[in-house]
Amino acid sequence: MAACKNGYFILVILLAAALIVPAVGCIPVIQQPTSSTVSSVPVMVVSPDKLVFTIGQGQGPSLDQALSVVNQGGGMLNQSMSDNMPWIDLRPVPGATTAQTASAMVAVNATGMAPGQYTGIITVNADGALNSPIHVPVYLTILPGANIPAVIVTPTVPSATPPSDSAVVWSNQTDLYQYSGVNALIVNGSVTNTDRFWYMADVKIVAVVSGNNVTIAAQIPPGETIMYNRYIPSFQKDTVKLIYTWYKP
Repeated sequence: MAACKNGYFILVILLAAALIVPAVGCIPVIQQPTSSTVSSVPVMVVSPDKLVFTIGQGQGPSLDQALSVVNQGGGMLNQSMSDNMPWIDLRPVPGATTAQTASAMVAVNATGMAPGQYTGIITVNADGALNSPIHVPVYLTILPGANIPAVIVTPTVPSATPPSDSAVVWSNQTDLYQYSGVNALIVNGSVTNTDRFWYMADVKIVAVVSGNNVTIAAQIPPGETIMYNRYIPSFQKDTVKLIYTWYKP
């Protein structure tokens, strides 16, 4: 019986020693924490995510705000900005553009616009960026009593023999665009004045059903092409037509 007790006692001691002192070659390895993975391609962060302008009573037609783009990923940020409304004016900030950041002043010019609410979109693209493009809505409210001057129209000299429509080349595409649950008509393309002497004036695209229209250019000189990307508040699929007048300065 004493021998059994002694054997049991020795076994307990051996087990305790095995728990306290690891065997040679069996020392546990401590895992180092891994750092968070950073994207190897550009990831844009645009601030703010929307721009809101309000022109109040007695205020002039122009306001501006800053828009910034920062690369929070890897690689090089090669970004560009564009807008879809003639009253939005994008102005890059001198000296503020680097490989990883970009800044611009966004101005609105309400000259010739009536009181009401208007919506436009700024699109930020970056080659190879993970989340490109980013759309930044621009909201403009013109309150009654705002000091908005009318558009100054340059007098034109009429003529009895304006050129025919064959002096125009019109290339247009129409898409139905949805933003925030609202459908809108987006048109883009180009208008070329192929006449040698006459100017095209007040060039517009009109939605046939709704009658809503957007101005493409105040004038297109002879032989020139105007590119456009515009929003028509038609809110439905529609056909569009080009309207303009001919004049000589």
